[in-house]
Amino acid sequence: MVASIKSVAVIDLGDCTGAAALRCARFAQRRIKGQPLISRMVRRISESQLVQHVVVSGIGVPATILTAGIPGATVISHPRSHVIERLALAADRTDADWVTYISGNRPFVDPVLIDRLLGEAKRHSDCDYLGYFSTGGGWERMQRLGLAGEICHADALRRLRRNLDRLSYCGEDASVAAYFQDAPGVYQMRFIPVPPELDRDDLRFAVECEKDWDNVQLLCETVACDDTQWQPLATIALSNPALRAAMEVGNG
Repeated sequence: MVASIKSVAVIDLGDCTGAAALRCARFAQRRIKGQPLISRMVRRISESQLVQHVVVSGIGVPATILTAGIPGATVISHPRSHVIERLALAADRTDADWVTYISGNRPFVDPVLIDRLLGEAKRHSDCDYLGYFSTGGGWERMQRLGLAGEICHADALRRLRRNLDRLSYCGEDASVAAYFQDAPGVYQMRFIPVPPELDRDDLRFAVECEKDWDNVQLLCETVACDDTQWQPLATIALSNPALRAAMEVGNG
C-alpha cells in the first residue's frame, strides 16, 4: 500500500438485527466459491494503493463475523447508531483523514475505482465528499452499479455527526451523498464521471435481492479468476442479453 494520504475503507453492514438484516448483513454472510463475501471484499479493498486500513462495521455484527478473524480488517460492532457515526468513529480509531464508505453487499468493489476517487481527494483536499456520477442517472445510479464507494473527509463526517438530529432519515442503505446534501451548512461535494463503459442503465453489481445474488453467482462462475476487475465483469454482462435485461429490470 502507498501511504500518500491517510485513509480508511469502511465496509458497513448496516443494521444486522431485525428486519433490516434481511438485506445487506444477510448477503454479507454468504459465500462465493467457498469464500465468505465479506472476506472477499476486504481482500479486494486491501489491493488499493491508497487505503491503509479496512474496517468492517455494523449494528449488532453477527458472531460469525466478529469471531471470524478476517485477515486485513478490524471488525467493530456498534449499538444502535447512525451510519455517519460509524464512519466518523472509524476515522477516529485509525487517525484517517479520508473515509471510503462501501456497503457490505458489494461483492465486486474495485480497488482501482476507489484509488481514482482517493487520487481526486488528494488533489482536492478542500472537498468534503467525492463520488462518481452517471450522465444519465446522476450519483443515484452509482448505488446500484455497486463497484465503487464514496469518499468523505473525516472532519466533514464529524460535522455531520454533530448535526444528526437535524438530518432527514434516508435509510441505512442510502448514499452518503444524500446526507451531505440534506445537512445544514455548506459542504464541498465533487463528482467525477464513471468510466464510459459503466455509464449505462443495464449494469448492476450491487446485491439487494435474491435475483441479484443469482447474477453474482453466474458472473463468478464465468470470470476466469477471482480478482474480478470491472472491465471483464462489464464485458460478460453486456454480452449476455438475459443477464443484461435482468440487471436493467433490477435498476427499475
